[in-house]
Amino acid sequence: MCLATPIKIISKIKSQNSKVLVEGNKEVDISLVPDANIGDWLLCHAELAVQKITSEQAEEILSLQKECHHHH
Repeated sequence: MCLATPIKIISKIKSQNSKVLVEGNKEVDISLVPDANIGDWLLCHAELAVQKITSEQAEEILSLQKECHHHH
C-alpha cells in the first residue's frame, strides 16, 4: 500500500503552475493545493499533493515512516 508522504517544495515549474519540483527531482501536481509555495510542506499521495502541512507534522510523519521501515 502506498502511504501519503510529506514533501517539501524546492521550486515551481513556471510553464505548468500546477506542478512543483521537490527533492529528488520529483514532480507533483499541486492543483488541489493552489496556495502552496516554495518552502511549504505538502502531503502527497502518488504524484498528487492533497494538503498543506506544517514542518512539525511532516517531521512526525517521516519519523513514523522510518520506524515502520525498521520493523520489516
